[in-house]
Amino acid sequence: LFTASTTWSETFEIGGLYTYHYHDGRYADWGDYARVSALMSLEMINESNFLGDNDELIMRPENLIDYHCWPSNAAAMAETLIQKNILILTGTDCSSPAVEIANIATKYEIPVISNGANASSLSSRAKFPWFIRVVTPSEEYDRYLIELASHFKVKEIAYFYTTDAWGLGAKKVIHQSVKDKGIKITKEFGFERDTNQATINQYMEDVVKSNINHIVITGPTPDTARVFRAINKFGLNKKGNTIYATEMISADEAPDIVQGSKGYFAPMTLLVKSKQLDEFKLSLENKLGKKVDVNSKAFFYGALSYDHIMTVGYAIRNMKNQGVDITRKNLMSFLRDVDFLGVTGRVYFSKTSNDRINMPLQIVNSHGLDAASNTVKFESIAIANTEGDLVIDDSKILLPGYKFLTN
Repeated sequence: LFTASTTWSETFEIGGLYTYHYHDGRYADWGDYARVSALMSLEMINESNFLGDNDELIMRPENLIDYHCWPSNAAAMAETLIQKNILILTGTDCSSPAVEIANIATKYEIPVISNGANASSLSSRAKFPWFIRVVTPSEEYDRYLIELASHFKVKEIAYFYTTDAWGLGAKKVIHQSVKDKGIKITKEFGFERDTNQATINQYMEDVVKSNINHIVITGPTPDTARVFRAINKFGLNKKGNTIYATEMISADEAPDIVQGSKGYFAPMTLLVKSKQLDEFKLSLENKLGKKVDVNSKAFFYGALSYDHIMTVGYAIRNMKNQGVDITRKNLMSFLRDVDFLGVTGRVYFSKTSNDRINMPLQIVNSHGLDAASNTVKFESIAIANTEGDLVIDDSKILLPGYKFLTN
């Protein structure tokens, strides 16, 4: 089915699992940008004859599923696509469902490429031999939140984390990081994904009673949003406090969530200015019919999604150039050897794990809602240099209580 030919055109079918609505039905702009960007990448590959011989790489509407960034039924949804004889599964942007999808992929021996799942457990080739991702594991950047807290001379924190694959992986990193920096976790709250708001409020009330001024959150966006809602409810987004989270909040969250998050810090991929990135931005704006904020979470995920489809395109083109049959097994091997300059920078992979390597990183600071563009304005305030040290620009930092650090 997947054998390439030099005498007639071939169509290579792929499947997609993307998040453009959360489990509770709310719109996920970042996931929708990822979906649109993936389709843009496919359009470019096909219109430019990137694969040669007029071959096409397509994802039919019936092979594109909104899986809601949710682990329940993720494996079953993946299985329905796999049984359609697709070549590869794409998307799988959330860690907990990505684990389930990677496991079913091993059963059927089909590649899975992720544009955003960054749980540290997914690094293992032994556990997940049919999985690869265009991001680095969260353990590579979660520690920078604690490094930033140390920069502010924080001595104790309240720590909130989800008990899914991603949250537990982040917990190990946070625990080691606070130990290294001499910071005490005075209160710690681990909870399942989609824990109700009332329970989160009880946890936050405990933080208030304990007089803790600094909060760290590691968990998926919906759960992080509930923590920010509780922070706003109890008035903890105020002068003298600092807040750190591994997820970026979007403008499509409720106003009290955006308000509760103003002034917090989050790690994110650093997109280095380039011709490819500029062209992608313009193409995305044309496709969406509106301006996009290059510092928004949605734009970052869109860029990563574009590159994860291009990774598939480069792998297939390399296979064809070498006269290798286009099979699932061969594709998995060739994906690991891809090396190209994408819109997110150089895309290439570790020889011992499932991870992209040398991915640039920054820390962004929320400056609140920008009404003109209807986005949450994030300012880059720190960059990890080539030695792995955090280079911080204090002049750009807006703290909770809405005061610039240098003022």
